[in-house]
Amino acid sequence: MSALLKVEGLSKSFGGLAAVRDLNFELQEGEIVGLIGPNGAGKSTAFNLISGTLPPSAGKITFAGENITGLKPSRVVRHGLARTFQSATVYPKSTVLENIYRGALCHFDVPVWAQLAQTTAYREALARIRADVDRVLDITGLAPYAHEVAGELAYGHQKRIGVAVGLATHPRLLLLDEPAAGLNPEECAEFGRLLRTLRDQHKISLLFVEHHMALVMGTCEKIIVLVQGQKIAQGTAEEIRNNSAVIEAYLGVDEDAHA
Repeated sequence: MSALLKVEGLSKSFGGLAAVRDLNFELQEGEIVGLIGPNGAGKSTAFNLISGTLPPSAGKITFAGENITGLKPSRVVRHGLARTFQSATVYPKSTVLENIYRGALCHFDVPVWAQLAQTTAYREALARIRADVDRVLDITGLAPYAHEVAGELAYGHQKRIGVAVGLATHPRLLLLDEPAAGLNPEECAEFGRLLRTLRDQHKISLLFVEHHMALVMGTCEKIIVLVQGQKIAQGTAEEIRNNSAVIEAYLGVDEDAHA
């Protein structure tokens, strides 16, 4: 079976500094994969390359059998690959509902004239989007807060809004950049349950960058370790936990880091 995501020889340099060097890995449909490493290891840069936020200096990215290397984020999303960011990226003065509509509207392709005329096709498209938004609210547990102002919610809920916006784009693969950052242990455990629900019940594959080792080790089937832009190890949680190179470069420094 071919991989859902295949990264081959991916590299990115800024001037003379190589942020990512010859990165290779695959993610299969239905997998939860973690990307870990110390600060400055190139994890977020790799995410930016895969999601189209940055163009690579070299390498190839294949998603669902199609070459998406160098595509703009808007086109990458339409292929079924969405991402969240390190911060809780919400419109703080908008409601939770309005925030989630941002993701859903990426598939709203009704012509302007049909919108102005409020044709049947336009009304049906709006109804489909509203149904999608309601579905995402239920999945993420945000339905009770739909009409609340996003910026006034607890930080844990704001992080869920970021995930909800990504889910509203109908992804096959969701990239999450430090989803547990700023969460307390209880919120982190709850977030882990949400990730497993997304995969098990809603068939969404997941790739996430995270420093919270309890979440990574308890959630991921496969873990990739980056150090100074290079992959130094790949394997199961048990294999990574016992890898001497990983312990020396990362885990042995501070296994419970949240930076």
